[in-house]
Amino acid sequence: MTAKHLFLRNVAWLGGSEAFVRLTRLLTAVVLARVLDPLTFGIAALVLTINELVHVFNRNGVAAKIVQCSEDELEDVLETSYRVGFLVCGILFAAQVALANPIAQFYNNPELAVMLQTLALVYLIMPFAFVQSALVQRNEDFKTKALIEGSQVGVDNLLTAALAIGGLGAWAIVLPKLLVAPIWVIGYRRAVHWESIRPLWSFNKFREVFDFSRFYLGIELLKTARLNVDNLLIASLLGVEALGLYYFARNAGLGFSLSLVNAVTSAMYPNLCRVKDNLVGLKARFNSNLLKASMITAPLILAQALLAPWYVPLVFGEQWESAIPVLSLLCLSALLRPLGECSSTLAHATGHIRSDLIWNSLFTLLFIVAVVLGAHWSLLGVAIAVVLIYSVAQPMYATFMYRQVFANMATDLKPGEFDQAKPAGSKALAH
Repeated sequence: MTAKHLFLRNVAWLGGSEAFVRLTRLLTAVVLARVLDPLTFGIAALVLTINELVHVFNRNGVAAKIVQCSEDELEDVLETSYRVGFLVCGILFAAQVALANPIAQFYNNPELAVMLQTLALVYLIMPFAFVQSALVQRNEDFKTKALIEGSQVGVDNLLTAALAIGGLGAWAIVLPKLLVAPIWVIGYRRAVHWESIRPLWSFNKFREVFDFSRFYLGIELLKTARLNVDNLLIASLLGVEALGLYYFARNAGLGFSLSLVNAVTSAMYPNLCRVKDNLVGLKARFNSNLLKASMITAPLILAQALLAPWYVPLVFGEQWESAIPVLSLLCLSALLRPLGECSSTLAHATGHIRSDLIWNSLFTLLFIVAVVLGAHWSLLGVAIAVVLIYSVAQPMYATFMYRQVFANMATDLKPGEFDQAKPAGSKALAH
């Protein structure tokens, strides 16, 4: 199968999975919008936000290194990653349990502590399928990934709706995250058979894994900060009820757009890694994938933003009409995100991860400033600030990274190597 067809097939599987997830999430959102009030939404948003800020340390680039490494070093990287996964998850479990009570005291809500400690149990389950999930991505078997993770999130959404109807309040949003974790573990362990055969102290490729993951973790920390710091700032500057409206708008609107972008970049990363040392092949594949990503995401994002005044009151209820302008603007902020996310994927595949970290540091600082300035006006001001910062920054970063990657690769080629790097027709782009 050619790279073009494989990429489109993988995007189709991930898109189909996301469609199922969105269908179940729509059902859940309708139930939650009619059963819960903004204050309860705000409490759940705080718990999930804090949990996400801890969980980001588990997205530390170890899995990405498994996808990127050569066949010669694969087994050593797998063994090292397996041990690192248990170590990191153990630390994260202990950290979230320890932080739960101080956080609950700070927000003057004892129930927050129990919720955070309950969610921490997920870290004790995840390491048992960590390597297997990375191997599925390395093999570009996104059909398996789509089925497993689509089932996991879909069941999560349906459980949330059922528990909300049952009167569990904020627990209806929190508890299913733990209950569906075994679906992820069992699914990946059945999909890929891999077992560690080395002593527990075997860390042969630790330096290589660490050098890659330290930059990757920094980037993920900054991305997670951008996805969650607005929640914390809104809760602090505008109140928990305003956070409830914003959280609803993000999940009912931007959530779909970001999932669409993530599906595209997830399929693109291993696709680019396969030709990371081939200048002409890499450029052709990146340009083609970026064009397809834009053609897939832009019409759907625009449609969602423009149709919000009709579907929000119809689907979620008239009590959420005040959130429509915020929802539409947040959707529009995702229009140019594929530019930045695909460029970041290109940087990771080709070893320019340090430059990506520097950019994300600068962009996160600008994002925080924009949200604070917007919040001093209103919740609508926050949404406008988010649209402006993404619309200006993403094209700038995409242009910079494109030039850096391909100019450096062209410079590194010795005389005569350029012709050798050219793909021999479409076969050079095949797996």
